[in-house]
Amino acid sequence: MLRLRPLLLCCALCVSAPALAGIDVRVRGLGSDEADNAYAQLRILDYAKGVDAGKGPDKLQYDPAEVQRLAKEGEDDIRKALQPFGWYNPRISSKLEGAAPDWKVTYQVACGPETDITRLDLQLLGDGKDYAPLRRILARPHLKTGERLKHQDYEDLKARLLQSAASGGYLDATFSLHELRVDIAANSAEVLLTLDTGPRWYFGEVSIEQDGHLREDLLRRYVTIVPGEPFDTAKVLKTQFALTDLDYFKLVEMEPRKSKAGPDRRIPMVIHTTAKPPRVYKLGAGYGTDTGPRALAGIEFRRLNDEGHKLSLTLQPSQNISTAVAQYRIPVGQHPTDFISFTGEGLKQDFQGVQETLWSIGTAYNHQSGKWEQRDYLIFTNDEYNLPGEAGANSKLLTPGITLSRTQANDPISPRRGWFVSLDVHGAERTLLSDTDFIEGLLQLRAVLPLSSHVLLYGRVAEGAVGASAFDLLPPTQRFFAGGAESVRGYNYNSLAPADAAGNLVGGRFLTTASVEADWTVYKSYGLAAFCDAGGTADTPGVRLHYGAGPGFRYHLPFGAIAIDLSHPFDRGSEAVHFDVSVRVGL
Repeated sequence: MLRLRPLLLCCALCVSAPALAGIDVRVRGLGSDEADNAYAQLRILDYAKGVDAGKGPDKLQYDPAEVQRLAKEGEDDIRKALQPFGWYNPRISSKLEGAAPDWKVTYQVACGPETDITRLDLQLLGDGKDYAPLRRILARPHLKTGERLKHQDYEDLKARLLQSAASGGYLDATFSLHELRVDIAANSAEVLLTLDTGPRWYFGEVSIEQDGHLREDLLRRYVTIVPGEPFDTAKVLKTQFALTDLDYFKLVEMEPRKSKAGPDRRIPMVIHTTAKPPRVYKLGAGYGTDTGPRALAGIEFRRLNDEGHKLSLTLQPSQNISTAVAQYRIPVGQHPTDFISFTGEGLKQDFQGVQETLWSIGTAYNHQSGKWEQRDYLIFTNDEYNLPGEAGANSKLLTPGITLSRTQANDPISPRRGWFVSLDVHGAERTLLSDTDFIEGLLQLRAVLPLSSHVLLYGRVAEGAVGASAFDLLPPTQRFFAGGAESVRGYNYNSLAPADAAGNLVGGRFLTTASVEADWTVYKSYGLAAFCDAGGTADTPGVRLHYGAGPGFRYHLPFGAIAIDLSHPFDRGSEAVHFDVSVRVGL
């Protein structure tokens, strides 16, 4: 079997492909990008793979003459691989060592003088020659005279020009001239680009094809296409995404019928939809360190009527926290996340000696506020609870509140880059169906950043505060507790909080938590993690922090990642190792 596959490992001074049982190829003197392309172009590696695939483990099937020829021609392969990076005059030497069935080929490369751009000629023709977005691209083309020619920058410029032209309605834009003229002997290059935009096209009438279960005026609220405006591919995609995000359709197709446009160049648009089933059932089971064994049962009615109303019923029993939620949603506004909801919820939880049973009813208005999602809500809660060492109590609160949140991420399930911020403020007034006065705020920040192709850095911070005229009348759900898989690992769920004179946890007025975590994808869906958490709660500002750190295991699935963590709490007297299991979805 061959001992080498063309994996693209590289470093600045020495880059080599792993050895197979037939040919060991090493390329020295290149940076990572150039080396990657060099290995991709080396035909001797293709030959080695072919022998491996066709001849099996018989090492003697290599043809020595062919190996010698391909080893020498590898110099030309590398020379061609360097041209896209602006290296047209490299100095390359090769050395073939060994004999059948084991050879070693070493290429020593000096990139030589760079090929610089000496002339940049960029032109616009056609009806869109004065189109401002195109002019802005030409003003900053990312190509400069006197700098090294890079073919990818040239291709990127062409792609940006065509995309901008299409977004402006110039659907027939083509390059009447696109040339790279390279003088190899002089190490110079000329870039000549002329874009002919052609005529401008416009949106025509829009028709929607559906099964008739939804009112057309409901769907047209989410159509951003306006007849008579310049054809814009971004608006076509925005409409498609909006109709898809409504969760009524499993397929939304946008068909521009350019061939049916008249002399005014107005393109009729047809939106084809395929409906999802009207109901979806949910069943599941699992385990979390904070909740214990848990189950899930639910049903969602995606469209109860032709106005697109939805109803969801969800039951989530578990060992420590059980919930039942019924929600009725009415779509409003012009964004898929704009809706009015009416919600009834029941909760029963038991943690650290705190027992709590509550029910609530409420309404909320979710809508877009610029780039932020805003939720305005009003909730009435009846809460029966027992704190350790105290008699049972009952709390009634009518809490108006507002939540502002914003997410920027490249993937909603498994983001590699992005951030999330949320601010919630709510409170109650004794004179308005409430047993006490209070106001509470919670700020949350989360982010993920790629450190390399296999390593991600996660961070999160939370700060909370509550002010109350009578803190002892607040139920546990309005007090702050910390600890657990989603808070401070190394400590039990909600085990970090101020205690009374008898040592019973009663919750705090202030909350601080923070976490830093590095996740490394080791193989396919399997990964490892290292983390450090800090946090706590207190009755005064300046929360004393408790620390936990350790390694973790990650298994990535289409719906998120299963996280298994072994954490060490640094508080004196704590158990040496704490075990946490959770599921991470998005940020």
